[in-house]
Order: sequence, then C-alpha cells, then structure tokens
Amino acid sequence: MENTPLCMRGLLLAASAFFMFAIASCGGSGDKNGDSAALKGDTVNIRMDAAANTLNPYLPSTGYSRYVAMRIFQTLGEINPKTLKLEPLLVKSIPTKRDIKEGPYAGTLAYDFEILDEAQWDDGSPVTGNDVAFSLKIIFHPDLPTGIYRGFFEYLKALEVDPANPKKFTAYFSQYYMIMLESMCGVPIYPVYNYDRNKHLTNIPLSDFLDAQKSEQLKANPAAQAFAKEFMEPRFANDKNFISGSGPYRLESTDGDQGTTLVKKEKWWGDDAAAKNPLLAAYPGRLVYKILRDDAATENYLKSEAIDVATNISPAKFLEMKADPALKQKYDFHTYGATQYTRWFFNMRSPKLSDKRVRQALAHAVDYDYLQNSVMQGLSQRIIGPVSPVKSFYAKELPLYDYNIEKAKTLLADAGWKDSNNDGVVDKVINGKRIELVLDLKVSTVAKVNELSSSSIQESARRAGIKIIISGMELDRLRIETGKGQFETAILGVALDPGWVELYQSFHSASLVPNGDNRTGFTQADSVIVAIRTTEDEKVRGALYRKAQVIIHEEVPEVYLYAALQRVVVANKFDDVLTANRPGYYEQMFKLKQKQ
Repeated sequence: MENTPLCMRGLLLAASAFFMFAIASCGGSGDKNGDSAALKGDTVNIRMDAAANTLNPYLPSTGYSRYVAMRIFQTLGEINPKTLKLEPLLVKSIPTKRDIKEGPYAGTLAYDFEILDEAQWDDGSPVTGNDVAFSLKIIFHPDLPTGIYRGFFEYLKALEVDPANPKKFTAYFSQYYMIMLESMCGVPIYPVYNYDRNKHLTNIPLSDFLDAQKSEQLKANPAAQAFAKEFMEPRFANDKNFISGSGPYRLESTDGDQGTTLVKKEKWWGDDAAAKNPLLAAYPGRLVYKILRDDAATENYLKSEAIDVATNISPAKFLEMKADPALKQKYDFHTYGATQYTRWFFNMRSPKLSDKRVRQALAHAVDYDYLQNSVMQGLSQRIIGPVSPVKSFYAKELPLYDYNIEKAKTLLADAGWKDSNNDGVVDKVINGKRIELVLDLKVSTVAKVNELSSSSIQESARRAGIKIIISGMELDRLRIETGKGQFETAILGVALDPGWVELYQSFHSASLVPNGDNRTGFTQADSVIVAIRTTEDEKVRGALYRKAQVIIHEEVPEVYLYAALQRVVVANKFDDVLTANRPGYYEQMFKLKQKQ
C-alpha cells in the first residue's frame, strides 16, 4: 500500500482524530477522564501486514500509519462507509460554496464552517478554528516534509476565525478547485496547545505561510525553525505522552513489528454527540493492530481467534480459508469492488526508459491473464488507467494493453534496441556507450501476490529481450526510495479515490518527487490536469478526464497490472461496519452482538 494522503476517510486518503493530553510542564500524561472504563470495553484485533511507523501523519508515513492515526485524530468531515459521501464529523454541517462579491476578499470563493459545540481536546479546552489554522501552518511550513499535502490547498487564499465565536471560521479560495471542500474537510486537526507548547507559531499568522515570498523568509525565522525541529521529534511520532487529538482513542503502546494498541477514552466528548451523528460512534474499548506479514501467520491467528479483522490476504489463501468449514463458523468472508490498483511504474528520467516506445513495449511484455487468473485467482479486474471503472469519466473506449511479445519486440526495435551480440538481451548505444536493457524492479516481496507478479514479469519480459532484476525489500524502504526517485522500475499499490480523482499529486510536474508524489517524472498532461481541477462544469471536466487518460495511456508512465477486489475477513461475533472504502472496515464502529 502506498502513501496516499487525500480526502478518503479524511485527507489522511484523500481521502484522513488523535490521543490523550500531555501536561506541557512535565511531558507526562494526565487524562482528566481517566482510563478505567476504557479497559473494560471490548477489543477488536486487526491484522496489518506492515507496521504503523509514525502516528504523526503529517510526516512521511505509510497508509498503515494513517489508518491507525485516524482513530486518534479527527477531521472536519468523514466519508460515510455505506454511501461513500462526505458527511460532517467535527463540524455541524458540510457548508456550501459562497461567492464573495465585496470586501477584502471580493472575487474569491468561501466556505463557512462551525465546529461542534461539544468537540474538545483532552485537556478540556474546545476545538476551534485556531486549531484548524495551526494545522494548515503545519502543511505550509517550508521546513517540514509536508509538500505532498500542499497541492490540495494551492488556491487557499485565507482562513479567518470569528473572534466572537472561535468555533466558527471561513476558508477563502482564490478560484474554484474541484475538491477544495473535501480537502478542507480532510485536514487532520491538531491541538495547538500540545503540538506548539512553546508557542513558536503563535505570532506568525497563517497568511505568512500562504504567501510564497513570506513563506520562503520563514526558513530564516528562528521561531519557525524551532517549531519544525520540535515537530519532527520522535516523541510526536510514537510517545503516548505526546500524541494527542480529539478522537475517541489514545495511544497505549506502539512497538514496530509488535504492533500498536489504542485504548478508548473514558467519557469521550463524542459519545453523547454520536446519537445525532453515527460517524462519531466508537464502541470497542481497545483497538489492537497486530503485524502479521504473511498468510500463514494470519491463518494461524484466525484459527485461534486471535484476530477479528484481516485484509490483504492473498487471493488463493482467501479462497482456501473461505472454503474451510471451521473458519466459516467464526468468520464472514467479503469481497468488494476494486478499491485500489497495483501498477508497475517507471522512472522516465532514466535514459533506458525515456522513450515511450520502450515503456509501451514493457506494457506488452506482461502476461495479464496469468496475473488475473493465477496470481489473483479471478479476484481482480483490469483497468486502463488511474480512474475507477465505475466512474462516468472512465475512458472505457481505450484498448487494454495486451500480452504481445512480438509487438514488444517491434516497439523496441523501432526505438533502436536490438540484440547486437546475440546474448538474448537487447542493447543500444546511448551517449556513446552500448547499454543493455537491464532494468531493476523494486518490490515488496513479503506479499505473495507481489512475489508471483514480479517473477511473472521477469519471465515474460525476458522473451522480449528485456532483463529484469528483482530487488525485494521492506515496504517502508520501497516507499522511501521510490519517493526520492531512487529506482528504475517498481511495483506499488494505489488506492482508488471514492470521489473525484486528483491526478495532480501523481502526474503533474509541480508534484515531482521529493516535493510531491509524482515518482515517474511524467509531465505530459500538466495543462489538462490543471484544467480538470479548476473546471466547475462536470460534463466538461469528464471530457478532460478522458483526455488525460488518453495521454497517460499513450505515454505509459506506469502499467496497470490489476485492480484487486477488496477482500475482508471479519469475526461474525461483531455487528461490523464494512465498506468499499479503504481499508475496508471502520473498526471503531464494531459492536459485539448480544448473546442469544
């Protein structure tokens, strides 16, 4: 799973609620509510196949970290698990766009928010618009690695907090942006009192961060520098005495491969408010995230009822366990439509991969039928690009790349790649030096499907005269290296957004790594992508989406191997809340069934 902050389930996934307060004077914990009731509640044990490496989701992290952090921190809005529509979470209602006709912000667009009266931090202080402004300062801080978030707020002009009622605030945008509301509703809200204990940013207005020139000057501001240094300290990533949010759970422990445990806060403010808003419901007393990297360990834990929820099980093992009568008595097995896709992507900066004909040849050197039928056991579908096939703007008219070795050879020959020394690998003179088409493929081979997929690609590409060297590694290392552009080719998964697809982060030149998430170096659709995000007419936007997909299909910055059906195993002792949204469940809403 790849780092994909957007608005799913908050900006933490698109498209993304957080701990127990710490006393600033001593750094210790001091929950005014106490823990006793939290320890009496039910426990939900969740399998994850990689660790939550940081519970400070504004810093670089995996999707696993954000999924756990979402139970601690909260956002203004949340994706409804059934309808997949944006609904209020920390705010009283989702606002509508307002055109500003006069005053200092004349010509801008505005959204008026009001935070719930009940919403409060762990020290009893209210959640306010000032905390929202502070969270935006984090995103725009020039010395923090938060550039991947900034693209969602490119058109944010200002944020004003009502001095008479700081629960109210207005966000102003310089122009229309298709997910400007979703982006605002997806910001993880941090408490100022906890994350800026020394008040480094108190006297620096948000406007200084939003202004490009003033923001650059902040790099020399001692207070801003001091904040950045403190914010990136490990205590805010894994210390239960310093991680704090307005959500229902606090961090009890986290220990890398040993997993992470969250405990429900006693007398959490949202318990009473949940009667009006079910998205605030939080029933289990504990959420225990266990790291089980392979299918065998996961199966053993399921058989012993040591885990209650499991996803990312290989298709073959999923189907095998589904047929096991003993497991079927204890667990339900669910599949949902494709909520992510797995792609083989290329570093277009490499001289070997700069010609689109080479990348097209690679697309024809993949045995898709094997991946679909053998690796994925029929639990996936093919897609032509980074858009869900259920979307009206999915370019279904485009042909899928087929497995065609002869076509791959022809494309390579047209690009000047031929086997001049008859060693079975095509070569070409580049910058006066003969280079063989040997490509490194970085992949997290812990997952069986990745191991099988990469081995298949290696074998089929060899038939076209391309030598693939597989470099297996841990997911964290894979994410970090590809995020720095340190790769030739790699395999990673990407979540499919339930809303409008924001191509800017992965396919626009302004998002080239390390400043954004454009790892391939693709820049050929910049103007179309900008037009998509700034066009209000949905029909026109749909046509632009299809145009962008045509360009991506032609240029092949990545090959779409398959879009896996989401596979979820859940203990039938729960009244669960499952969803087509990633990761497939809302664990905080699980409730033990009443015994008959």
